[in-house]
Amino acid sequence: MAWDETTDAAELWRRAGTWLGEHPVENAPLLAEVAHLLAAGAAPAGLACGWWSEDDGAVRGAYVGLPRHTPLLTRMPRAALDELPSRLGPAGGVGVPAAIVDDIVEAWAAAGTRLVPGRVFTVHVLDGTPGPPAAVGHARVAGPDDRALLHRWFDQLMAGLPGDPSDRAFVVDEPLATGAMVLWEVDDRPVAMCGRSGVLADTMRMGACYAPGGEVGHVEAVFAAAVLEARHHASNVTVLAGADDEGEAARLAASGFVAKATRVALTARDDC
Repeated sequence: MAWDETTDAAELWRRAGTWLGEHPVENAPLLAEVAHLLAAGAAPAGLACGWWSEDDGAVRGAYVGLPRHTPLLTRMPRAALDELPSRLGPAGGVGVPAAIVDDIVEAWAAAGTRLVPGRVFTVHVLDGTPGPPAAVGHARVAGPDDRALLHRWFDQLMAGLPGDPSDRAFVVDEPLATGAMVLWEVDDRPVAMCGRSGVLADTMRMGACYAPGGEVGHVEAVFAAAVLEARHHASNVTVLAGADDEGEAARLAASGFVAKATRVALTARDDC
């Protein structure tokens, strides 16, 4: 039994793709990151990926650690977890399936680091066909001429989210290049955007939705339009939302989403 490591997303996908796809909704955040890495081609400096193989060669665990991002883990055996603290180094925390939180906390404690629960996230998946947008206006797929506008909106979005590690390429450039960015227009003027990740294991994750000024009606309209488009491309259309956000959960339920999996952000403390 052993860990293998790589900075090559294509190698990770060849070796661990089947395992990642065994729990596609639970692993939706990892699948979105791997899809982005595969589309980007060149690995960013500091990328760390790995997979755990049993003696028979079967993969039973994996992780993806993008630069500036918390490493994301799949579920895995305790033996695999016991080796991870030394491999991941001084990571400030890890994002994990709720099912293995206790084992991870114990493994990190044995290595001298205390992990404490941070935010809890629910992975929602589309179930059925959502209704059409209710707002006045219409949707269209963004094109190259929209790039400058989308970059301005990204800057405005990030200004309101200090410390958020989201990359411009993931949020804007990649969806724009692949026809996965939807705009909502009123009187032929773009008023909101919503993108989605690439598809892996028949699963995609809805990306950031944004409207200048935070116009709720426009955000809801572009999200509904983007979801209607996304359902043609993957069986599992997912959204990650804070488990304590009852309002967001209600809005997602009204759009045809159901809660299917829970992930937990564990934060490292040095007072073990």
